[in-house]
Amino acid sequence: MKKIHTWAKATFILCFLVIIAGGIVRTTQSGMGCPDWPKCFGKWIPPTNVSELPADFEKYLRKQDIDHTFNPYHTWIEYFNRLFGVLLGFFAIIQVVLLFKKRDQQRKPYRLAIWFLVTVILTGLFGAMVVKLNLAHVSISVHLFFALLLVQIQMALLLSLSGKISWILINKKIQKWLLAFLLVLIIHSALGTMVRIYVDDISKQLNYGQREAWLAKIPFAFIIHRTFSWVVLAFAFYIMWLFKDKPSTRNKIFFLLAIVIANMIAGIVLYYADMPAIAQPIHLLLATIAITQTVNVLLQLKPVKSVI
Repeated sequence: MKKIHTWAKATFILCFLVIIAGGIVRTTQSGMGCPDWPKCFGKWIPPTNVSELPADFEKYLRKQDIDHTFNPYHTWIEYFNRLFGVLLGFFAIIQVVLLFKKRDQQRKPYRLAIWFLVTVILTGLFGAMVVKLNLAHVSISVHLFFALLLVQIQMALLLSLSGKISWILINKKIQKWLLAFLLVLIIHSALGTMVRIYVDDISKQLNYGQREAWLAKIPFAFIIHRTFSWVVLAFAFYIMWLFKDKPSTRNKIFFLLAIVIANMIAGIVLYYADMPAIAQPIHLLLATIAITQTVNVLLQLKPVKSVI
């Protein structure tokens, strides 16, 4: 069991590395660095310079939306992103194999491992769709949704292995407030996706330069997203107050509050520091952690009418 638990933890960490890699691809405009899938310029190992390009390389370059020239920097960033995805697939398969031997005693973790593997496959397929549709906004958003879902499934698997699902008694009203907070986080993230779509369009028009102009004409979606962040912060403080007398969850909620504050700071940096590249994947990562930590606490709660 220790081996299975260790492997599940490693897989959980790898999920976040995959999300970070995807964020780096987006912030460096490397999404079409490999303009075909599953190969890259028709090769399993991509070229490092122009001399290594295939004879029909122009048909690949025409698919790119940047400058239609070969850029090894973009190509290898996207290639490493794909390697992380493949590695996660292998981890998911091995996780299923390890739990298959214990499937009678660990039925719930085994089922979650199956669902995790299926979701990994779907995430990879939508990654291919992102390339086929040349970074279409909807395909990117769906791809990100599946990546977020991966994290939640793997976390549920970890909690299930540890016997920590529904083990903390909590008042039903408090649980409902936490569910409402999760909904608020999801809405806030959806608004952030709308801002990202706007920024993607503007940055493309500016040939991915002049970062200070990407939010020069503040879109309505950004105003709502920025204003809503204060709602998220106020809600997080209220959740902290609700759990102040719950020692089993107090530290978890405090960590959640810290992540919300950190993500708000990252958003402020993005706007006032002219969209620095490093802040974009950090902003995405922190939003993912906030949602994951909220789901983490919710899964551990066992609601009752009253707790003595």
